[in-house]
Amino acid sequence: MSKVPAPTQSSLTVPAEMIPPSKDPPAAVFGCALPPRERDARLAELLRVHFRLVWRALRRLGVPEHAVDDAAQEVFIVAAKKLTTIAPAYERRFLYGVALRVAANARRARAARPEKSETVELEETASAAPSPEALLDRKRARELLDATLEAMPDDLRTAFVLFELEGCSAPEVAALLGIPIGTATSRLRRAREAFRAAVSKLHRKLENGEER
Repeated sequence: MSKVPAPTQSSLTVPAEMIPPSKDPPAAVFGCALPPRERDARLAELLRVHFRLVWRALRRLGVPEHAVDDAAQEVFIVAAKKLTTIAPAYERRFLYGVALRVAANARRARAARPEKSETVELEETASAAPSPEALLDRKRARELLDATLEAMPDDLRTAFVLFELEGCSAPEVAALLGIPIGTATSRLRRAREAFRAAVSKLHRKLENGEER
């Protein structure tokens, strides 16, 4: 069997706002109890740096939009309890690991209580308000991405979100999912194929005037 090559950054088109900015983790004391003031300061910095990334990851991993705020809060509650055991260089990996579990629980709960519909709200932006046309285009693009991800198997969807949308490396994906690197690269390749197939299927439906 030929060896599956490690994936490189794909040319797939995804919304630019889904790609997290590169930021250095805040300096903090690791491995010992922190004074309350320093602990609160580190937690505040953790929220400032990583909250939007965690929120977006949860949304892309299948948490309904109305439940994402609570899910993100759950992730950071876990982080607060484990704060002194999280090495600064591994904060993002830890948060993604918790987010994976929270999202999986949310998907199971959603499957047990299927929702008839979900209101898609516009994300807040720091830039000047875009035109109504731009807002509509952005909303449609997000809806298309959400529908495409929803059509993918959970294991492929998770790998795709971590690598393509959250900027994790293949070794990071393998570590987060607890799988060998060869399995991770194979899953990423299959995830890309599934994503392209789902996009093509949705486009055909839209062109034929069919409902998603």
